[in-house]
Amino acid sequence: MGRFTVVGLGPGDDSCLLPCARRAIEDAEILAGARRHLAPYERSGKTLLFLEKGVDDLLDAVDEHRKLGRVALLLSGDPCLFSLLGRIAGRFPSGDYEVVPGLSSFQLLFARLASLPGEPDASNPSWSDVRLESIHGRPLEGIASMLHEHRRTLLFLDSKNSGPAVAAFLRDRGFPDRSVVLAERVGYEDEHISRTTLFALANERDAEGLALLLIEPGPLPPLSKGVLPDSWFVRHERTPLSKETARALAVSFLLPLDGLSILEVGAGSGGITVELARRTPGGSVVSVERSADALAVAEENLRRAGVFDRVRLLRGSAPEVFSELKDRTGAPLRFHRAVIGGHGGAPGEIVAAVWNRLLPGGRLLATANMPSSADAIYRALKNLGATPSLTHVNASSARESAGQGAESSWMLLASNPVFLIYADRSA
Repeated sequence: MGRFTVVGLGPGDDSCLLPCARRAIEDAEILAGARRHLAPYERSGKTLLFLEKGVDDLLDAVDEHRKLGRVALLLSGDPCLFSLLGRIAGRFPSGDYEVVPGLSSFQLLFARLASLPGEPDASNPSWSDVRLESIHGRPLEGIASMLHEHRRTLLFLDSKNSGPAVAAFLRDRGFPDRSVVLAERVGYEDEHISRTTLFALANERDAEGLALLLIEPGPLPPLSKGVLPDSWFVRHERTPLSKETARALAVSFLLPLDGLSILEVGAGSGGITVELARRTPGGSVVSVERSADALAVAEENLRRAGVFDRVRLLRGSAPEVFSELKDRTGAPLRFHRAVIGGHGGAPGEIVAAVWNRLLPGGRLLATANMPSSADAIYRALKNLGATPSLTHVNASSARESAGQGAESSWMLLASNPVFLIYADRSA
């Protein structure tokens, strides 16, 4: 069975098509892709496979036709950046296809910005300090966690999550105004690049679907900083919520998290789940919880925080439910980080099962309220050959008690003590 070629077409018309991509298309006998990508080849004499019913059907057709001749699957931009290469890799072994890169629309945009006279950033048009994100076909709520105080963010948009829609969402979430660049139809004759502001863009009505939005750095709303306060979370009377200090310490012991995979056992109200997901853009969290009530509360908190799309909530009891966690080959799914927030009276068994799901170099962190549970977790990690660290926290927070303004006084309210135990897996 023959290999097929995944070809990046670049942005816009064929003026941005790389020579290696042009050669791959010329050598192919069968072309597959969206109708707009195949239109220039309708009279080429090549067999054309159109994307009509869906990506899976197109990949089925590619799989069948590669037995008959050389196939090239045409994709816009670069196949390795926010494209279908992930779907292709999940369907075919790596030896079954080769990839020909394409120019990305964001590269073309920065080249344009470097060429525009009078641009404030013309002296530094580099994208090296820019975070690339895509909300193409993704929930709008996730945008809030993509912006930074000191880094620019470039968003790949679609017809639903357009420039005005994104700008209005951020404005309504309390983000201060800042400069933005909206680039539409990049690479085509009717290309339009405009420098405006977030609030001005929010009032626009007409917008292209496939566009780029470059957002300058700037201040973030208070709830985008640090950890969310206990008062922010939706609560259920029978569902526990880890306290603010414990959440802050747990996350700090696990950093860095960006782009990593995380397993959590015992979501509770989603306190730690939310904080993990807020710090894992480009990554994912699987959170296991046996209580349906707790899962419902955790989901509500995740949605309010705008990070629900990064989390898979799984109902069941650990470790039995771990049998559902498999990668695309059917092998047990393994993680970079793991958090145990609930152990159901069997801490040793849970620790061993979670430890076996850690990747080499990964870290496991467990929380406990009782000294007996903390000791069981510590000993379980020692039995696994780990070198655990244990921290005991007995935090207090201030509450105003009397007076007004500068004359007000305060008193301390103690939180329940908590133990945090963590260890790294070397192999």
